[in-house]
Amino acid sequence: MTRVLVNKPQPLEARFAQERDRVQAAFGKRLREFRVEKQLTLEMLAERADLHANYVGAVERGERNLSLYNIWRLAQGLGLPADELMQELPTRKGKR
Repeated sequence: MTRVLVNKPQPLEARFAQERDRVQAAFGKRLREFRVEKQLTLEMLAERADLHANYVGAVERGERNLSLYNIWRLAQGLGLPADELMQELPTRKGKR
């Protein structure tokens, strides 16, 4: 049996990495739409969510795989329930 280190992240298979990238891009696009609609700058949203503006920018560009906690913080910064940010994520193409 092969031993796997628990704390060392394992690389994703290409198909999972592509799926993750699609979801992150869709989430970032939705986040940006809400931010612009509420007339907030990246810096303003970052301050309200107690996150760094560079991090929020990376999320909007689909570069970060953020945690549930940070999704909640961003939603609170926008004055929205967290599920609003998750509404239009792509449907998973996988086993049924």
